[in-house]
Amino acid sequence: MKNLSPEFAAHVASGTTTLAWCWKLTRRDGATLGFTEHDRDLAFGGVTYEAAGGFTASALESTGGLNVDNLDVTGALSSARLDEGDLAAGLYDNAEIEIWRVNWQDVSGRVLMRKGNLGEVSRSGAGFTAELRGLAHRLNQPVGRLYQYGCDADFCDARCGLDASDWTAEG
Repeated sequence: MKNLSPEFAAHVASGTTTLAWCWKLTRRDGATLGFTEHDRDLAFGGVTYEAAGGFTASALESTGGLNVDNLDVTGALSSARLDEGDLAAGLYDNAEIEIWRVNWQDVSGRVLMRKGNLGEVSRSGAGFTAELRGLAHRLNQPVGRLYQYGCDADFCDARCGLDASDWTAEG
């Protein structure tokens, strides 16, 4: 359950709302981009959320326990800040995502709905499809080295520490 400020909770409960979705994307190089489905830019938390061409999200499945929650986003963002070269260079790989629900008339009324990482991104013409992975996804990622009876390093690589010249013979 989300904790809402009393003002935001009253706004949502009123039945007549002025809510918009905002997406904050922090790339691997630290660059932060913000986008909103609203028809004008919104700003809060030091980020300007650019009014971008329509995007839609698939239904989000929330599961109990440590299952991974995923969400697919499709759309046709036409932002000059999204560069095909940056996408190809991998700057968006595993980027951090925050999804906010915001009162566009008073952006102090907002709630963080989801947080996770960007998964696979595919482009088709002016459109895109992006997979958003929930925080539990990180628990499925290998971290560190595997220690076992056999060595997991490649022979004579930097981790191996052996010198190939010590293991060669002539004749």
